[in-house]
Amino acid sequence: MMPVDRTLLRQALNELVRLKGGAENPSRFLAQLYSSALHEWAGQLGVDQHKLDKLVHVKEAISERRSH
Repeated sequence: MMPVDRTLLRQALNELVRLKGGAENPSRFLAQLYSSALHEWAGQLGVDQHKLDKLVHVKEAISERRSH
C-alpha cells in the first residue's frame, strides 16, 4: 500500500466535513453529494471509502469540540 498524500487527505477531510454537515439536513441531494464526494476522494487517495468516512467522523467530532 502506498502512503497517503497528507496534504490531499487534509483537503479531502475538510471538504467532506463541510459536505457532511450539510448532509445532516434532510435533503437527499446533499446526502448524495456527500456520498459521491466520498467515493471520488477515496479513489483519488487510494483509500477504502469506509475508512475515509470514519476519518471524516473523527475530524468532525474534533472540529465540534474546538468550536465549543
